[in-house]
Amino acid sequence: MGVTEVVRGSDLLSSTARQLYLYRLLGLQAPTFAHCPLLLAPDLFSRIVMVIAFALIVFRSRRFLRYKVGFFRLGWSKQMFRKLNGLGWPVGLQMGMETASFSLSTIMVGWLGTIALASHQIMLTISQFTFMMFYGMGAAIAVRVSNFKGQNDMVNVRRSAYAGYHLILAMAVVLLSIVFLLRNQVGGWFTDSVEVSAMVSSLFLPFLVYQFGDGLQISFANALRGIADVKPMMFIAFISYFVISLPVGYLCGFIFGWGLTGVWMAFPFGLTSAGVMLWLRFRRQTRERI
Repeated sequence: MGVTEVVRGSDLLSSTARQLYLYRLLGLQAPTFAHCPLLLAPDLFSRIVMVIAFALIVFRSRRFLRYKVGFFRLGWSKQMFRKLNGLGWPVGLQMGMETASFSLSTIMVGWLGTIALASHQIMLTISQFTFMMFYGMGAAIAVRVSNFKGQNDMVNVRRSAYAGYHLILAMAVVLLSIVFLLRNQVGGWFTDSVEVSAMVSSLFLPFLVYQFGDGLQISFANALRGIADVKPMMFIAFISYFVISLPVGYLCGFIFGWGLTGVWMAFPFGLTSAGVMLWLRFRRQTRERI
């Protein structure tokens, strides 16, 4: 009868595409894989250690003494709890919808076969590198914008946001130039399959295009967080990722017959749409307050 279903830890999720491809090469029927979160996963342990480390830094450093005093003396505040919920949930939903659009795109890629799925996984790994570089600068934008917002200095609020975006554009040009020059070698770092490597190379055009839209939405999403204007971000994310991105991916990938490259065309449309709408919202809000 053989093995038809496999239930295993989520730490093995990234290797699934390679294993499905191996089953196909061997001419075997692949089982259905299900991945569950691990109770004692390595990333869970590292996060616990991270929380402990930050707690020690905050409660034992003189630099954070005033925050330590406030933490113990102020006590529970329902008003602050409501305020933090009002800020946190819209941000979480906005980021969740962005992540969901990529995850749902992966399901569509799975319909194209194991080679497409393996190529998709490789390109997502590459894109994570550029995303984290951009997001680090985005966090700096949020810090500087919120600092000037606290001083009611809207001129420097705008300057900080645009300066951060210009820096992200500069980072994008440098990083993408390197990645583009290595486009024919990247696939070989992950697999010996010539077919997968060739398909990875074909994805670099939509990958390069969407990086600029990604930089735009990261910059102004964080700028809006800095001025605490977060509720409209939920609606912008819904429109960009569910109304625009996913339908475009299905249309290009399956209706137009462009395959994996067509599914990836969803990302430039979705991320750039989000970036433009977030930028327009930020420009409107900061102009009204000057």
